Amino acid sequence: MRKTITLMALMAITATMLTAQNKFEGIVTYSLESVGEVDVPLQEKSFQINVYQDKAYLGNEQRKTIVNGRKVFSVLDLSQLISGLQANDVWESDYDGNGKVIASHEMTQEELDSITIPDTKGMYIEYVGGETRDIMGYKAQKAKYHVFNEEGVDKGFDVWYTTEIGPEYDFVLCAGLKGFPLEFIQSSGDGKAVQYKVSGFTKGKVKKTDFMLPDGFDILTEEAFSSLMKDIQEAMALMQE
Repeated sequence: MRKTITLMALMAITATMLTAQNKFEGIVTYSLESVGEVDVPLQEKSFQINVYQDKAYLGNEQRKTIVNGRKVFSVLDLSQLISGLQANDVWESDYDGNGKVIASHEMTQEELDSITIPDTKGMYIEYVGGETRDIMGYKAQKAKYHVFNEEGVDKGFDVWYTTEIGPEYDFVLCAGLKGFPLEFIQSSGDGKAVQYKVSGFTKGKVKKTDFMLPDGFDILTEEAFSSLMKDIQEAMALMQE
């Protein structure tokens, strides 16, 4: 009897965990607004993030970030840029691909845990307990991003986030945040600040295949991707001379 009860308890816990998984499938729309002392001319006043349970992506065919759990893929079409550099005879690189590349990285628990360790020479995230808000029907919690400049001054910002939708960690807007960001203000420190705020949720209109990696792209290691970006920066610097 004791074994039977234990098994039933485990099954109940498993069922609860499965029920708690984020099931939102749809489009999250954000509005952008200049809210600082100095006006910021915004090219776009809104953008969208597509979400499918623990997957998310932001961007277009030329530049896209795809998140699949703790895996992050940067999808870039650099073909026109590289062709332009080659045409100007400033391209000196061993890369011989088509310019369409995917860089991937899977975040480890150690990396994620390190983001919450106070570091006055870099950045860290502080999760504030006891403060919640309702943002468009979702329970939002508060976290503080501490970002220190060279003088040791904290130039961070507050972010309201939810754990009710999206991947466990955010790697699209607020890197390393344990939740999905709903509202925050980023300041450049010169009187300019932009508010990011969720303005709508559209359920549906996305499917699992939308988050598949595109065909015809070179999948690069982190080292190869970093080397390619360095080559591009050096070639662009030569063009400006």
